[in-house]
Amino acid sequence: MSSSAEWDLGAATALEAEAIGEPGQRRFRLRVSAGQVTAAIWCEKEQVNSLATAVQQILARYRREGERRRPGAPSLVPFPDQPTHEFQAGRIALGYDEDAHTLTLFATDIEVDTEQPTLRVDFSRAIARGFTVQAEQAVAGGRPTCPLCKQPLEGDEHLCPQTNGHGDGALAGIGPPEF
Repeated sequence: MSSSAEWDLGAATALEAEAIGEPGQRRFRLRVSAGQVTAAIWCEKEQVNSLATAVQQILARYRREGERRRPGAPSLVPFPDQPTHEFQAGRIALGYDEDAHTLTLFATDIEVDTEQPTLRVDFSRAIARGFTVQAEQAVAGGRPTCPLCKQPLEGDEHLCPQTNGHGDGALAGIGPPEF
């Protein structure tokens, strides 16, 4: 992926994950602040989760002496109703600069058909560690998922494809086959 972007925000002062709405109807976004410039990057839940996992892997791979492992979740910083930039993410990529000890987020607008990212922003390891905690909380705040098929559980009945639509009690009264 190219290192240039349509909007290069420079160094972020905040990178946050947010879930908006009720479980089952939530929307997810990344909130980026870099000085006076802000960006709202709308994402799928899986994109937020994957980004948090990738950030954690980079932080673990390039662990620095004296870093705390798990910070508390930082509070969301004030964010404008009308950010400078706003789009739905198609692709999200992550980079790491070993010399500067910074991570770089690249996000591409889903409506743009180009290899060049729409947005690029650098962020510190401290911001990255706080982001991972926020992202985990945002993702975990939704509906529980089925341990077999990983689909959201809706109410009491779940027709899991892994059990061919049968619940725990559905097979209990049948017994073994007769030969």
